[in-house]
Amino acid sequence: MVLATISAPTHSPSVCIAIFPENRSHKQPAPDPLHRNFLAGYNVAKEITSMRSHSTRYPRSSWKWILVTILVLLNPQGSILEAQSSSSSLALEPTSIDLGRVGHGDKRLLEFQIINMTKEPVQITSIRPSCGCIKMRPHDVRTPLGPGERRKFQFVLSLGRGWGAFSKKVEVLIGNLPVVRLPVLANFHPTVRPSSRDLVLSTSTAGPTAGSSQILELTQSGTTAPPTIEKLKSSAPHFKVRLLDPKGNRARIEVTATEGIARGRFVGQIDGLCNGLPFIMPIRGRAFGLVVHQPQSWNLNQVSQSGFAESTLKLRRADGKALKVLASSLELTRSPTGLDISFAMQSLDDGSVEIRAYIADPFPTTAGGIYGKLKLTLDTGESKPLVVDLLGVIRIRSNR
Repeated sequence: MVLATISAPTHSPSVCIAIFPENRSHKQPAPDPLHRNFLAGYNVAKEITSMRSHSTRYPRSSWKWILVTILVLLNPQGSILEAQSSSSSLALEPTSIDLGRVGHGDKRLLEFQIINMTKEPVQITSIRPSCGCIKMRPHDVRTPLGPGERRKFQFVLSLGRGWGAFSKKVEVLIGNLPVVRLPVLANFHPTVRPSSRDLVLSTSTAGPTAGSSQILELTQSGTTAPPTIEKLKSSAPHFKVRLLDPKGNRARIEVTATEGIARGRFVGQIDGLCNGLPFIMPIRGRAFGLVVHQPQSWNLNQVSQSGFAESTLKLRRADGKALKVLASSLELTRSPTGLDISFAMQSLDDGSVEIRAYIADPFPTTAGGIYGKLKLTLDTGESKPLVVDLLGVIRIRSNR
């Protein structure tokens, strides 16, 4: 039972209100705070109305003041205040975890404690990480947290291949109370930024290509000196890695895909130390046969009108000889209704071939993705056609 005494201005009554909790012996669902406060305010208002009908001692304004005060105290805002004070009934130790400077690929076993600051048991609903990089170790949330009890929880944090600020959190849920959050912070390679987030290479079984090598630059801000790079290595023998001379505050690393890679797509990585912290740079690409094409997958991007798409496809022989396209066909696995694409071939002076895609009228009336395979028969003598993935998006202009 809760007692509240309200004193009105001079010549106004003081009212003592007793609010009794509802009887839950029949295990009825508990009303939500808004419903409960409304019922309490309604019942008190009835009592005040009854008192007023039997009293002529106090002026009308005094009764209005009392009624307004009671309704304010029983307003749903009270549930918000209750939630705010209830959220302070739990404490986290530490209140946040900041790992500071970190490198790539590490795993950390971290822990925190949940402390019940009240004199009553608290039931934890769940503990929920905000990212898949955080894995909670087995823990007990079924047993209520006793008054003043501390309970330790552990999780494994997997550090990926990011660059810059890292911010995640672990959320502690307790019924419908505000979520209690534990921030988990770190900074991947502070002051260092890469020229790209991965290296895209290409090679050929017939010999080296223009895309076989790529230079990665790591720029260090706030100084004229480059970052210190050490212990460079690759994930496979067919990826060669070499540290070049720096340029100003940029460290330069050359990565080359050799000819020994099997035909098809490949993945790998290089790794080493950057300013003493581990770093990882992914490698992906494709090993071609006699014919090399760029891009490796032809993306028409967003197409909003008929005519030639801006993106083009270029083919060339790895041995430098002239190339000719004998025939082409397109197999669309997904496209908007009415889409009609044809292709124009142009032989270039260096012996390569440039292909352009033409979207014919009438232009599709519905938007949608384009997915298909372009098959090209070439004069190389190979029995199978060259297959290139084709993709894009049809976008409908609002003023069409």
